[in-house]
Amino acid sequence: MSQTNPLLKFTQYYKGEPDCPNSCLHPIFCYYEKMWVENEDERAEDHPRVREYKRYVLPFYSEEDGIPLSLKALLYNRYTHWSSGSCAIEDEVRGFKEFLRENYLRKM
Repeated sequence: MSQTNPLLKFTQYYKGEPDCPNSCLHPIFCYYEKMWVENEDERAEDHPRVREYKRYVLPFYSEEDGIPLSLKALLYNRYTHWSSGSCAIEDEVRGFKEFLRENYLRKM
């Protein structure tokens, strides 16, 4: 993967390395970003995760934070997978929003 890939400007952790650096604070984010950058299908507007995100999450969380929609849909999918809570969508989205701020976005 070329480190001049324009998609890398959207990633917080993955910067084109073959493997996540040992110094990475959140290797799982590096892995998810690498998957998103390297697989065009992951960025497709018709990907099931993107469609699900648009339908269920966007009504509650449409803030512009610099994360492309398809990457945010991937992160949301992984958040809900790992949190596996059974709460109302509004609460789930609120938790995701907090998760992004506290664990993913380094600038905030």
